This record gives sequence, C-alpha cells and structure tokens, in this order.
Amino acid sequence: MEGALYYFRVLPENIYGIGEPCETSDTVLISEVPSVPQKLEVVDITKSTVTLAWEKPQHDGGSRLTDKPGPPTGPIKVVDIDSTFVTISWEPPEMDGGAALSGYVVEQRDAHRPGWLPISESVTRTTFKFSKLIEGAEYVFRVAVPGTAKVTEIQGGVIKLTVPIKGKPIPICKWTKEGHDVLQRAMIATSDTDTELVIKDAEREDSGTYDLTLENKCGKKVVYIKVRVIGIPNPPEGPLEYDDIQGRSIRVSWKPPTDDGGADILGYIVERREVPKTAWYTVERIKDRQFTVGGLLEATEYEFRIFAENETGMSRPRRTAMTVKTKLTCKFYLLSGETPGVRQEIKDVTTNLGETGQLSCQIIGRPLPDIKWYRFGKELVQSRKYKMSSDGRTHTLTVVTEEQEDEGLYTCKATNDVGETETSGKTHCGGSSFEELCGHQLEDT
Repeated sequence: MEGALYYFRVLPENIYGIGEPCETSDTVLISEVPSVPQKLEVVDITKSTVTLAWEKPQHDGGSRLTDKPGPPTGPIKVVDIDSTFVTISWEPPEMDGGAALSGYVVEQRDAHRPGWLPISESVTRTTFKFSKLIEGAEYVFRVAVPGTAKVTEIQGGVIKLTVPIKGKPIPICKWTKEGHDVLQRAMIATSDTDTELVIKDAEREDSGTYDLTLENKCGKKVVYIKVRVIGIPNPPEGPLEYDDIQGRSIRVSWKPPTDDGGADILGYIVERREVPKTAWYTVERIKDRQFTVGGLLEATEYEFRIFAENETGMSRPRRTAMTVKTKLTCKFYLLSGETPGVRQEIKDVTTNLGETGQLSCQIIGRPLPDIKWYRFGKELVQSRKYKMSSDGRTHTLTVVTEEQEDEGLYTCKATNDVGETETSGKTHCGGSSFEELCGHQLEDT
C-alpha cells in the first residue's frame, strides 16, 4: 500500500526445507517515483555557471519532500487561567518542512526579569498548561519548533553570529530579532559567502531569538538562532532573617535573587564576621536557602552575608541590616540573679562648645553590672574629656565638648553574669560660646 511502512525478510530454501530468515533492520516506505518538477527556468547565467529555478512536482511519490519547518503561527492565545496555572494554544507552522513535526518547545519568563526558562521540549499538541505559577505574578510565554541553533555568551563579551550563505542570484540578507529590527549596536557585514552579526559588550537584554532571512527570486529561507547572554546573579533577596538563636548557633534564611543572571543558581556562600573584628570567614557552600551557623561564641555579636553563585561567578553579598547576638547559657547557680535592666533611659542633651554635657541613666541588676560607655561603638576611658561616675544605680558620663565632632551618639552598656543591656543618647553642640568668645575678644581690642 502506498505510503505505508513495511519490514521485509528473505528465507533460503532447498530440498530439505526453509532456513533462518534475514530481515531488514529498518522500515521501508512504499512510494512511487515523484513526478517531474514544474516550470523549470534559467534565472541566471555567467561564463561558468547556470542557475535554475523550479516548482515542486505535482506528485511526491508518497514520500514528502522535506525542508526545515517555519515558526509556530501566532498569536499565542490564553484559553484558561487560574491563580497558579495558565493554558495557552497556538497554530502549527505555515510551513512544516515537508515532514511531521516532532513537537514544540515551550518557555516562560517573569515579565519583569530577563532570561527564559525552558519548561518542556517535547510538547506534541498545540496547547500547553503552565502550572506552579505564583499568584499575582506576571509572565511571558513563547513557543518554538525544535532545531533552532543556540548560542550562549557571557555578559560583557561579544555576540558573533556567522552564517554561510549561497544562492544564485546572491540572496538578500535581513537580520531581525523576534520580529523586530536588530539594535543599533549590532554590526552586520555580508559577503558573497556569509553574513555576520556582531554585538560588542553584550547585555542581558541582547538575549532572544535572532532571525536571518535569505531571499532571492528563486525562493526564501529563514534561519533561527537563539542567543542567551548570562551574567552574575543579583544578591539574594533580603532582608536576612534569623530564628532559633542559641548560645552557640544561629539559623539564617534568605530569599532567591530577583535575577539569576540568566543561568541556574548553583548555590549560596554563607560568611560570618565576629564583631568588632573585620575579617570575614566562609562558613559553608549550600544549595538550600537557610543554614544553621554553628561553632559560635556565647553572648557574642555576629554579622552575616550571603552570596548567590551561578556558572559565571558570585553575586554581590546580601548583608545583615544589624548585628545579631548569641545567647548566654546560664548555669543553675546563676538563676537567682537578675539580668541588668534599664529603669531610666539616657536623654539627649544640648550644650555649647567649651562647656560640659552630662548623660545619665539608671540601670540595675544582680549582681551589680559592670558599666562601660561607648561613642559610636568605641569604648571610652577616663580622661580629661570623659569623666564617668556611678552609685550602683545611676550612671553618669560627663563630656567636655571642645569641638563639633564631640556631638553624636553615646551608649551605656551594663553587663553581669546573667546578661547585659544598654541605652543610648545623643549630645548636640551649639556654637554660641565660641561666638561670645569672639565677641569678647573684639571688645577687648
């Protein structure tokens, strides 16, 4: 039967019987010889060549003449939508290349982020359901026919697409990107043998499908080249969150970056810093988005930062907005003590340059807490500028404001065996004393 597929086998036979068969390994398509092509004509003549053009035969002999298929016919239609899924449909290509299509490739991306995510490369129907979508998010979908050439380039590199061409007459070449003219940054050069598109300093927005159309009076061909520009990802999305804070460990969690750089996130790098030290230490490389950092010191402040990593490198870090402190594990014989508590906060004071300002607070605890004063995190010591006093309940810092830099944030920190606490206040320095001093000097002269 014409158009059907068959297997064949041959069996030997003599006077004693029939032997083992030998079979064809592949199927054979039953077809006739195709009829002759139509309207053969000479379209170009040179000293050494002749270019011919013709139309396809009226009868293909039962075996279709093949070529590369065209793109699916749009527009893509949304046929069903819910909070977490979208179903789309499309029409087959206008030109299937003379052979049945093996399927379609469907992709999706966030409407506000670059980078396409392949969902399936074996869709056999002209409809597809995208599931596991985020409610309220916006998406873009696209459908392609398999067989498109693919090019990957690093952000900042050079995209170079070179395609050999031939034809008589020499075909006219036109480059487009997803149906639109290519960017002005693109440089295009075409010769008799090839055409080339070059984009220097590639950006993520240069990703997409580039179409090359070749056309002369004998026909038309289209080549599709899928370009993917990848770069380092954005930092993990913050803020970093903490829970399960213990004396020797803290659990840190974060969200994925808003932009993965166009490539899959391979994992995350977790680093820590003990305050007030400046050195950062790599704790672990992990694939999850939470990690319990162990081996910490009790009652110690730490800062953490997280990097995202893909095949091109590491992102900038996402750091903690403020330090986090581990707990102090109390022994049973300390349970009768009392953690330091603030009974009266420090109030902001204003003083003139050359005068003294006093910052006072009330903090109690049992045993009596050790009192220390700090300015912008730096511990203060007794001196001519700073005088400290305490009666066990009220704690006072006297500051001689000699210059404008003496104003700022001052902190009183109280610590005992059970715990610690702190309170802060600001000093503001005016300039009246300096102005009065200048005025007195003028009067004296």
